[in-house]
Amino acid sequence: MNASSSASRGELRLFADWAVPADGRANMERDRALLQEAAAGAPPALRLYRWSRPTLTLGHRQTAGDTTDPEALGRLGIPWVRRPTGGRALLHLPDELTYAFAAPRGWAPGVRVAYFRVMGSIWNALSGFVRLDPPPAGALPRDTASPRLPCHAVATGHEITVRGRKLVAGAQRWRRGAFLQHGSIPWTVDRALTNSLAGLPADSPVDAVGLRELPALDARDASPSLDEVAVALEVSFRRDSTRPVLR
Repeated sequence: MNASSSASRGELRLFADWAVPADGRANMERDRALLQEAAAGAPPALRLYRWSRPTLTLGHRQTAGDTTDPEALGRLGIPWVRRPTGGRALLHLPDELTYAFAAPRGWAPGVRVAYFRVMGSIWNALSGFVRLDPPPAGALPRDTASPRLPCHAVATGHEITVRGRKLVAGAQRWRRGAFLQHGSIPWTVDRALTNSLAGLPADSPVDAVGLRELPALDARDASPSLDEVAVALEVSFRRDSTRPVLR
């Protein structure tokens, strides 16, 4: 990976990896590396990337047998990989843009502030393309739904949403005074495949939506392109990273 900024402390480093999609193992190894670098004192880093094929990621405490249908994974040829962060099983599609942000504790003092600061930067970027619900804020609620349900089937109230439907969520992990937060920005949601991989009926509710399903702010516009969203994210994170930390 080549960072497109200087390494001065506190300045955002951008890893623009979306042009060359990678497989699940490579993507998660790169995200782990960001967390290790932040723990060693590296400046904040934003990585934007894609997936070379549909891939299921599991939270670091999940097991495939408890949260997925292994037979469906094999039959449908969907690989899975474990994330360095927590959260629920999540199906990543090649048309999504995935974000990963890592920073030392000086960027945010703890889990709640870090989570909402990252989500605020993403909300500011996406609000230029589609009409969103108000940005998430407040306490991080406890997820008490069945562990079998995939990420796209559960809205806990702290995601970026559109009319109550989940658009962007985030999973976080802290290590030695630094954190990693990552998640997907989908253009489409394959509801039937998501449910099949969880061993659920294909028509089970999936409380998620993709950018391609949403009307643009200007009815004459099409859905934003991946490049447009990536540029907006970089601008938003650079701007928001210079603001004082709210505790």
